[in-house]
Amino acid sequence: MQADSSTSRTYGGTGIGLSISKRLVDLMGGEIGFFSEPGRGSTFSFTAAFTRGEEGSLEHKWKQYDPAFPEFRGLRALVIDDKSIRAVVTKYHLQRLGICVNITSTMHSACSYLSNYSNTSALEHLAVVFVDQDSWDKETSLTLSNMLKELRTNGSTTTLGKPPKICLLCMSFMEKDDLKSAGIVDHVLTKPVRLSGLITCFQEAIGYQNKKRVTQPSTLGSLLTGKHILVVDDNNVNRRVAEGALKKYGAIVTCVDSGKAALTHLNPPHNFDACFMDLQMPEMDGFEATRQIRNLENKYNEKVDSGALLPGMSARVAHWHTPILAMTADVIQATNEECMKCGMDDYVSKPFEKGQLYSTVARFFGSG
Repeated sequence: MQADSSTSRTYGGTGIGLSISKRLVDLMGGEIGFFSEPGRGSTFSFTAAFTRGEEGSLEHKWKQYDPAFPEFRGLRALVIDDKSIRAVVTKYHLQRLGICVNITSTMHSACSYLSNYSNTSALEHLAVVFVDQDSWDKETSLTLSNMLKELRTNGSTTTLGKPPKICLLCMSFMEKDDLKSAGIVDHVLTKPVRLSGLITCFQEAIGYQNKKRVTQPSTLGSLLTGKHILVVDDNNVNRRVAEGALKKYGAIVTCVDSGKAALTHLNPPHNFDACFMDLQMPEMDGFEATRQIRNLENKYNEKVDSGALLPGMSARVAHWHTPILAMTADVIQATNEECMKCGMDDYVSKPFEKGQLYSTVARFFGSG
């Protein structure tokens, strides 16, 4: 059974993730296998051969690549997650920022933790409480929220001068966005957890303003403001996420749900500056849609060159070539080559990463 019910996913799914995993395991000299039980699911496991790393080498690499945010040093976070491995991953990202982390498995145990340490210095620097959606308990959420607000009254958050924030970790921000609107949670971050999202969350928690953040939103804004962008994706959630991300930086966004609809919008002449194209769609996928769009552009350009068009019709651009960027979670070399072969200009991963989005659109829109 597939979690995504859209038309293209009903018969989609090529097993690309398992194929990539098998190749990686083979390259590491190991084997991959699984145990499956009908109605319950499958458990995959693998073996691999690793060499012993040089002493101190990993620590040196961490120092090279870990971001430096001295204003986070000494802050605390509480992670509520009933999956220990997932909690450890979240803890790892937070510790990279210099944040001290405590973990509890349920919201009830988190309330007990807050109650036990409310009159001690342990909660003095508590800035954010992260709750995984699987551990979210509606009945306990109000109790937790009230306890966090009382910490300020009791003087336990004198360093920050404000109660700790509640951040919900979920698969889609629209699943729990109503909780944010109701004021029950302060932030909603989508999983997998990204370092940039955690940084933004803590910057807002401590009132961090007028300083340069991890990415360059102002520069992205200068690139995208006023640009007409076409987003093509058959999945409504993906369209809304892409639309929101692009509008955030001033783009004027139009969304369509099929490759055929994209042909209608990108048949020259038109007003679009770029197109973000999903690859896997029903009836006409992103590859075929791009090929046909390039054919339309070539025919139009031939008319321009031959003088067959009336004066002024081709005044907007001398040569039609709309940048088409693939939106894909599959960024292996084979897919990249296929994108270029059909006439696409580049690709961006889903969901958008600000750094990659900036470097990609800068190629076509200049530095603003």
